[in-house]
Amino acid sequence: MADILRRRPPTCQLHANRVSLHKMMQKQHSGRATVKIFKQLFFTAGMEYGLIGNGLTAALVKKDSSVDWMCFPSFSSPSIFAKLLDDKIGGSLKVIPEGKYSIEQRYIKNTAVLETTFTSKNDAFKVIDFFPRYKKLLRGNKLEKKNHFIRIIKPIKGKPGIRINFELKPDYARRKLRFRIEKGLLACESNGQKIFTSSNIPYRRFKAKSKIILDAPKYIAIGDNIESSKYFMSAAEKLLQSTLRYWNNWTASLITPKMHRDTIIRSAITLKLLVYEKTGAMIAAPTTSIPESLDNSGRNWDYRYCWIRDASFCADALKKIGRSYESKRLLKFLMETALNNDSIQVMYGINGETRLEEFTLDHFSGYRGQKPVRIGNAAYYQVQNDMYGEIIDMMYLYFAYYKYEKRMSSKHWRFLNYLVNQINAHWFKKDSGIWEAREYFMHYTYSKLMCYVGVDRAVKIAHHFGRKDLFNKWLPLRDEIKADILAKAYNKKAGAFTMAYGVEDLDASVLQMFYHEFLEPTEPRMVNTLNAISKKLRQGELVQRYKSKDEFGKSGSAFTLCSFWLIDSLYVTGQKKLARKLYEKMLKHANHLGLFSEDIDLVTKQQLGNFPQAYTHIALINTSILLSEWSAYRKSIHWNRLPIKNVF
Repeated sequence: MADILRRRPPTCQLHANRVSLHKMMQKQHSGRATVKIFKQLFFTAGMEYGLIGNGLTAALVKKDSSVDWMCFPSFSSPSIFAKLLDDKIGGSLKVIPEGKYSIEQRYIKNTAVLETTFTSKNDAFKVIDFFPRYKKLLRGNKLEKKNHFIRIIKPIKGKPGIRINFELKPDYARRKLRFRIEKGLLACESNGQKIFTSSNIPYRRFKAKSKIILDAPKYIAIGDNIESSKYFMSAAEKLLQSTLRYWNNWTASLITPKMHRDTIIRSAITLKLLVYEKTGAMIAAPTTSIPESLDNSGRNWDYRYCWIRDASFCADALKKIGRSYESKRLLKFLMETALNNDSIQVMYGINGETRLEEFTLDHFSGYRGQKPVRIGNAAYYQVQNDMYGEIIDMMYLYFAYYKYEKRMSSKHWRFLNYLVNQINAHWFKKDSGIWEAREYFMHYTYSKLMCYVGVDRAVKIAHHFGRKDLFNKWLPLRDEIKADILAKAYNKKAGAFTMAYGVEDLDASVLQMFYHEFLEPTEPRMVNTLNAISKKLRQGELVQRYKSKDEFGKSGSAFTLCSFWLIDSLYVTGQKKLARKLYEKMLKHANHLGLFSEDIDLVTKQQLGNFPQAYTHIALINTSILLSEWSAYRKSIHWNRLPIKNVF
């Protein structure tokens, strides 16, 4: 039955192998050893990537130093490296060592600077990748506010031999480029955008992939308006130090519990990297078309846009750890974009674009052979009635709960009134739901829940600011929606609140009833719902959104976010031991740098889906705070009085 995934589709050469593995695991006599060998033969590791960025764009750097994904000059611009989506023609930048080396990759603590170390018996070197980001202008440095990727290759021991694989492929590798030398820089132009490469490695060695003896640091910079190579190389180390200082100052401004602090900080940095600094918009992920499962189902979608739902949850998570700056800008972006267009839609471009037409890049083979590769996202014109409630809940947390500001402007009040009016006009209608069904219009329980939450929070805002007129006006609507949910969403045969009115299918999004305190967590219907979802949608620590068939068939993956929702629900119902156990198991599914994608394959346990996903890291922050029980005394903190430097 019911509902389709939130913006994704796949295609796969390994589908037959995966199906065979499923069958093997279902047979009791197959044996664990056989399954283990089968996995090793047919499956590579998941997302062995680190994310770096500067609030304008981002790059994914593989554990072997290969830059496999980078869009330029912004998150939603065409790619200049896209090996992630096509191993042959996508393009990448990679350091290839001569001989055998062990490789270790890590983030420099509490930063978004990535360090990859290569070690052999006699030699060692490290690759440092980052985008410069700093608050103050460096003395004598003209690079401030420019958009650059920088790679520093430093010898540690001996004189390692390396080769540079440099394949710059702008505009999604759709056309051949002519490179030329301008002021000592390698330059090319694509769609009117000039891209420069600067290095102290001769460009002919790039082209020939000649052996380079690493007897001194080597530098590679890619971006716009780069100064001369000689000048840039003298500034690269200063830029690194300023970037490290920026991230250390930013993470020092976070307010977190001691328990799980490192996990929260890494997730917070990841979210910060997904915020577009020019407008405050937050993208769902920096990638497009990484499939949620390798089963030819076609679940590949472009996530390089700002979803209202994801953004509102992000604003809440960042506010909890003291980052009111990002929360306020995000609220402002959503409010002004909606008001300027006289309507609200599910998602926007990072500059507030409203038309995000979807098309495919047929020349790309896709992630691990999974087609199609989509650009744009047709979900932008869908009807999803939960979005009004998401924004109002964010406004409630900002103005009434955390009290970041003492008053709401007339613009805020007009916007709030508009949102409640939209709920009043649409809450009783069918929609596409949280998972963005493209064909199945239903009365989704989650959508009804968020309509209730929206009006409930609007009532609380009105009460907080003494607006009795609005309080009395909105209260009956809130009660009407709640009564409707109680009467129609609970299915006695299923023994749970289900996916939609009149169906027995379970849906993990209903667990948000616990988060939003729809009923007391120990209320029998809530307990029954939790038990039913835990029994039927959970496999160990992994939780599927639903098991019912949608437009793409049945998914073979768990939705990472839903596991954290389940853990939260278990915890608030008193099942703390189980919640902590599942939480610790979930942390083991992160990659080597602590990053999560959207999905986890139920059989191979590899990460799939767009990466890293904001929604998952938002949930990870919320769950980490909940399990630390720090949230129990969160209200007593005087947020406005904390002596925190406002680090942008």
